[in-house]
Amino acid sequence: MIYGFIGLGNMAGAILRGMHRSGDFAEDTLCGFNRSPGKTQTLRQEIGLKAMESARDVVEASDVVVLGVKPQMLPEVLPDIADLVTPEKLVVTIAAGKSLAFYAEYFGADVPVVRVMPNINARVGAAATAVCGNAAATEAQVARVRAMFQAVGTVYDIPEHQFAAFTAMAGSSGAFVHLYIDALASAGVKAGLSKPLAEALAAQATIGAALLTKESDEHPIALLDQVCSPGGSTIEGVHVLKQLGFESAVQQAAEAVIRKDAVLAGNEAKK
Repeated sequence: MIYGFIGLGNMAGAILRGMHRSGDFAEDTLCGFNRSPGKTQTLRQEIGLKAMESARDVVEASDVVVLGVKPQMLPEVLPDIADLVTPEKLVVTIAAGKSLAFYAEYFGADVPVVRVMPNINARVGAAATAVCGNAAATEAQVARVRAMFQAVGTVYDIPEHQFAAFTAMAGSSGAFVHLYIDALASAGVKAGLSKPLAEALAAQATIGAALLTKESDEHPIALLDQVCSPGGSTIEGVHVLKQLGFESAVQQAAEAVIRKDAVLAGNEAKK
């Protein structure tokens, strides 16, 4: 089984490194093409990726074709490869906002397509990834895609109509967390800590709270209450966050992601 990647950006690179690191995908099963050769050569050196000369070469050589280009590039890439994408190929797409119906316009309804939404935490094997296959994709094919992304984290079967919400919750939200960590670290620097120490403490606090929430049967608010002693310092900080609209800001940011996903979907007609 040959896995070919069209586009070797940050996400595709993270997925390939995870597949290689898992030991379940031999070097000679991974190939790819990127318009700028630098990323291709880096992956060739790191994981033995077979460098291809074009997107068409990737499709011809592969059983599983992974579309790793940005959504706005798809109307340029897909017409170039459409005649080579037969029902014997399995297409995997990680592009945000593009529905399964979008790909059917280019490839036809009989080509199996699995839509995937990973996140950049794939770089450390901690991604949360959504998968959803079209009507032509068999359970065995969807399982093959699950195996690819289990190499970089946890995989969830999500109906397509929930992909926008999943993107906000598990994809884009990582950027919100990085922003929070940086803000918290900045406060630590202001209080006199070194920047490396402040960043390490902010990151560790975030990891610890996330693991506690994930592994506990208690509601996040119940865990929050356990940290907030009556008249203590933590509750003072919590009240300031509430007064400044912390919860509302997070919710509005997630809603903005969902709206943008809808905009991307609305622009998916063939040009």
